[in-house]
Amino acid sequence: MIHFKKQLHFIYIVITLLLSGSFSFSQLIPVKFEIISNVDTIEPESTFKLAVRATIDKDWHIYWKGTGENGLPTLIDWVVPDNFIAQQTSYPVPNKTEAFNLISHTYKNEVIFISEITSPKSLDKKNYNFKAIIDWQACKETCLPPTITELEVNLGVGDKINSSSYESIEYAWKNSHTQIPKLNAIAVSDFGQLDLSFKITEEEYSNIGPSPYFMPLDSSIVEENEPQQSDYENGVFTIFSTLEDENFKIEDKIEGFLISTDKSKSYWIYTEVDSTNKNSVQPNTETVYESIPTKDSAEGIELTKAIKTLAKGYNGTQSSLPMMLLFAFLGGIILNLMPCVFPVLGIKVLGFVQQAGGDKSKIKYHGLTFAAGILISLWILVSILFYIKGQGQSAGWGFQLQNPWFVWTLIVVMYVFALNLFGLFELGTSLTNAGSKIQSNKGYLGSFSSGFLTVLVATPCTGPFMGPALALAISGPPIQGYLLFTFLAIGLALPYIVLAYFPKLIDALPRPGKWMETFKQIMAFPLLLTVIWLLNIIGKSNGLGAVIWILVGLVILSLGLWIYGKYSSPLSSKISTKLISYSALIFCSGLFFKLSYDNIENGTQTANSSLNNKTIHGVVYEPFDPIKALEYVQNGRDVFIDYTAVW
Repeated sequence: MIHFKKQLHFIYIVITLLLSGSFSFSQLIPVKFEIISNVDTIEPESTFKLAVRATIDKDWHIYWKGTGENGLPTLIDWVVPDNFIAQQTSYPVPNKTEAFNLISHTYKNEVIFISEITSPKSLDKKNYNFKAIIDWQACKETCLPPTITELEVNLGVGDKINSSSYESIEYAWKNSHTQIPKLNAIAVSDFGQLDLSFKITEEEYSNIGPSPYFMPLDSSIVEENEPQQSDYENGVFTIFSTLEDENFKIEDKIEGFLISTDKSKSYWIYTEVDSTNKNSVQPNTETVYESIPTKDSAEGIELTKAIKTLAKGYNGTQSSLPMMLLFAFLGGIILNLMPCVFPVLGIKVLGFVQQAGGDKSKIKYHGLTFAAGILISLWILVSILFYIKGQGQSAGWGFQLQNPWFVWTLIVVMYVFALNLFGLFELGTSLTNAGSKIQSNKGYLGSFSSGFLTVLVATPCTGPFMGPALALAISGPPIQGYLLFTFLAIGLALPYIVLAYFPKLIDALPRPGKWMETFKQIMAFPLLLTVIWLLNIIGKSNGLGAVIWILVGLVILSLGLWIYGKYSSPLSSKISTKLISYSALIFCSGLFFKLSYDNIENGTQTANSSLNNKTIHGVVYEPFDPIKALEYVQNGRDVFIDYTAVW
């Protein structure tokens, strides 16, 4: 039925447009537009009204924004001088018109569209030009082609004097959709039906009557030809309308005119987005921010004030510093078993095995160098946290993973490391070659770098166990923070220090051999799993498109590394061969970076569902709003705040 009606609508428009070609448009203009103002002159820092008056010939009509089942909307774009502000167009109440079994919402005879204009604080003594660009279509038995009409008016500066159009504009203004009584409704769509419910008094019910007509702004929502039903009980009035699409889900606000039963009164119905598992939109006073407000903005100051007020009521107990140091130490040990650290752990143990086949006297120095890498990197990280906090910004453990470029760097490091373990290419000495280079300063640098890398990938895996200790570290004085991070470093590095100072434990490990190559390749798979997990973080913050192009870039990077590994052998003495390998690696790396840059910088978060209410195990979760939370607390209600991160 819906498909048939849409076809009928299309055929109707096509036929009328074709028939309209037989008219001379210059001879038949059934609508006369003029731009008028409620003042003859304007004052600085004042408001006045501009209007477009449409005089429509008999039997002709033009359309409201919510056209109904046919026709094109009448839209007005106001062009005002610099520093003037034009408000949205206020539309009068349209008529319900039926033709060819199609219902439309139209204007006949004379109609006035109004915009309220605000002037700046200072004005030059000159005439100011205002324009109205009108996009419209007029219909009778046939329709004229869509037309754009431009109008303009010049207003001078002086004492505010009402114009001859003042009374007609003010009358139209009072009856426009922005000025008539408002009804804040709850919307529910279910079983192919849209239910709009709102509270009214007995007096309002007597004015509305038992059979009002709802005229939606979005004409694609309800089936206009199906009769609307209504019900009034216990002060709640509900209108039932048949949906065009029975699977329609409410994802935006619904608004429109409500015409009383006797057509003498009009109201403006609106809902506010607050989706639930029942697919409803309910009235609430929450503010939805398109972006995060800055700290010094009006919104930011208001939110900060609400958060501070909420925090004043917190009387939580503070754990002792010795207990927090113990948690930090134990947390560091446990981190060695976490999925973020496990790949690095396995590779480092493999290094100990390899070192056991050489000069054992230097094993302890490698262990200490590894521990130093962990300690220094953690000190650097806590210093960054304190610096950010000192600048008045919020900082937390794992905050660096909010930066997509930091995550991208980890992806590249992990992926390249995995390809190296698979044997696609070799950088420096091979893990199967335990020659003198392993014992050189370069080997110590490798141990230090391993410790540094361990910290970078370990930060998101600290989990709830480390939460209190890390919160105490950042919230307290710097000396306390450095102390806690030092104990975390000791716990994280302890297994390696033990192996370094007790070489007999290393003797229990298998001797170097062919098994090391197999073990090395096996350890590449956890690294690839880590890459997948990091790509998930990129996807949450920058969208699926960024993930796909980064994957394409990784394939290109793999090609470059393959060429590098194949033609850059130390045994090869041909300069041309090495030049080709280095050039291919540089080119593929540059192309990979370009693809990543374009998609990370231009990527946007597409998962907006987190802004909607969610129902989990029967509990409805609202988007966090400190102002709303404060209202709940002040009204004696308990508030549970559930927050987390992808990592």
